[in-house]
Amino acid sequence: MNRNVSNKRSETKRAAILIGAQKVFSEKGFLNVTMQDIIDACGISRGGIYLYFHTTDDIFFATITQRSVRQFDDIRKAVINEPLFDDLLSDYLSEHKSRLINHIQGAPSLLRAMYEYSFTHHDARDTSLKQKQMNATKATVRSILDLGVKQHKITNHNTKTLADSFMLLIEGMSIMALTGTLKEQQIDDQFQMFMHQLT
Repeated sequence: MNRNVSNKRSETKRAAILIGAQKVFSEKGFLNVTMQDIIDACGISRGGIYLYFHTTDDIFFATITQRSVRQFDDIRKAVINEPLFDDLLSDYLSEHKSRLINHIQGAPSLLRAMYEYSFTHHDARDTSLKQKQMNATKATVRSILDLGVKQHKITNHNTKTLADSFMLLIEGMSIMALTGTLKEQQIDDQFQMFMHQLT
């Protein structure tokens, strides 16, 4: 068999495992997932899955790594095209609000799994991934805010601190959403307070 065809099949099978695994992690969190859960979701044999991954930890790490590479692609592309800052920020906040409301309502999401994994995994590989994710998120927020400065919509030019503030705000509300204690009005109020920091 041609090596390129074999590699393509291998990549396709690996991608299918990650898609199935993401669904399982979204529904069950991280701590409650077994290899058998993922095998069942993917319709793959036990031997077949072990050709690609040895543990649920390996599968989750690959799932999150793949997700974090693509997560902010649309926003980054939008910023490059320099849309109106007010529209871009409004869309970005609306996206976060929808995500938070979905968490409140118990919709399947990787968020719980990500926190469970983060609280239980501290080796160098995991720490590096967490830092990369945090840096990518901050860079995305900062690029939006820098666009606001460029378009004279933001008078507070300390976009690094503003991005940090937004990150902390989102993380706090995400935890509250998972525990079921966050209300929609609180999301609106917090976003309004953040907007006041921009001027």
